[in-house]
Amino acid sequence: MQFFPSREVFLSIGNIDIRWYAVLIMSGALLAYYLGSLEVNKAGYPKDTIDDLFVGCMGFGILGARIWYVLFSDLQSYLADPISIIQIWKGGLAIQGGVMAGIAFAYFYGKKHNFQFMHLADMILPHVLLAQAIGRWGNFANGECYGPVVDESFFSGILGFIKKGMLIDGQYRMPMFFFESCLCVLGWILIQLYRRHGKKMRGNGFFGYLAWYGAIRFFIEHFRTDSLTTGGLKTAQILGIAGFVVGTAGLLGAFKKFTSSKKPAVLFDLDGTLLDTEKAIFASFTEVLGKYKPELVLTEEDLVSFLGPTLQQSFQKYAPEFDTEMLVKEYRESNHKAHLNGVVQPIKNVPELLAWLKQEGYPIAIASSKKTETVKLGLKVCGLEEYFDVIIGVDKVNNPKPDKETLVKAYSELGYSMSNTIYVGDSGSDVVCAKNAGVFSIAFVSNELKRKELEDSQPNKLINDMNEIKDILKEDHPWTYNMM
Repeated sequence: MQFFPSREVFLSIGNIDIRWYAVLIMSGALLAYYLGSLEVNKAGYPKDTIDDLFVGCMGFGILGARIWYVLFSDLQSYLADPISIIQIWKGGLAIQGGVMAGIAFAYFYGKKHNFQFMHLADMILPHVLLAQAIGRWGNFANGECYGPVVDESFFSGILGFIKKGMLIDGQYRMPMFFFESCLCVLGWILIQLYRRHGKKMRGNGFFGYLAWYGAIRFFIEHFRTDSLTTGGLKTAQILGIAGFVVGTAGLLGAFKKFTSSKKPAVLFDLDGTLLDTEKAIFASFTEVLGKYKPELVLTEEDLVSFLGPTLQQSFQKYAPEFDTEMLVKEYRESNHKAHLNGVVQPIKNVPELLAWLKQEGYPIAIASSKKTETVKLGLKVCGLEEYFDVIIGVDKVNNPKPDKETLVKAYSELGYSMSNTIYVGDSGSDVVCAKNAGVFSIAFVSNELKRKELEDSQPNKLINDMNEIKDILKEDHPWTYNMM
């Protein structure tokens, strides 16, 4: 085993050479994978999403990059020696072909899994710039990606360390790989700044990449003397122009018709959001706890603390010495009677809001910590059952809120994804649940004692009246928690 036996080779093990080209390309890909995984996981996608995309995009990307290079370099020579087509470790990958193949895989992957392609592309594609920046140093190791002959003095200062590597066929060449690498890093920085501080619009990352890298390649290829050509034209410049035009037009909103999300799905919590169940909840907790812990005096703050957590969590907090499931059973019996006795009423303006949402074509569902039968009972006694075909109660999930499973099941049954979903709730745990699922969160202040809790949970919107949702839906931005 020998490290660095030549400029091109990183490690030799017997007759096997591991080249810098492969090491650097893989290093860049892993960096893009890591940064992409941070965003994709934070956005609420399943944990295996980024792994599937990395393997698929990497595989198809290498295949596409090699095919593109073979087609537009010296096709006849490759056809004369077919085995050379697969010898990618010797160099010969065209990044444009790789990007197109990777994008195609991501598009069909998203379509298959009901993920919004543009959302995924915004989170992943900009990081490819860093992969390309690192990969260009693989070209340096192979003596590729250079420009015209320059004087030795060109390599004074910061360029001095690459002087020797740019001595090609006895002449010094302009290090175009270096300039492209630096511009890729600069582009990554600018796109991240724009995504965070510019107008929140789906496609910013995707179109930003196309515009910036298109401009880079057009500029770089103007100076390169080892470019791929077709019909006397440099293929990279042709694609560069196309990428720049499409990317710039997209950033200016020319493709808004295709990138704008369909009307978002609107998911609702039940208690304190759609139905005024406070009196019934307080009465049931008071009855059950009063039976088993008569010495316990519940304050108003104690009663409010029951709004949001699961029944199990509340009883474990106030009566841990008793069988929790027994207490939950008695609570549900008491609460069921309260529903039948007319204690539960719709929240102000909820019937009008639901009718408007249905009329406007917004898909709606309920994602609650209550059992499904109890949710249906509440809707029935309040005359709201006609609005909901999808109801996900605590009995339909393995992990209750604030875990994201309840929301995931609700928007999935509507045929939606986290990329285009709103969750409306009245507790801090509802907002946390929305964050965990990556969906846009609206917190409704159903009780002034909960305002501070809701403010501290940092929802996307805080409302005092359910009719405010109508105005929020008129806003133009992505319907995800981070709005990116």
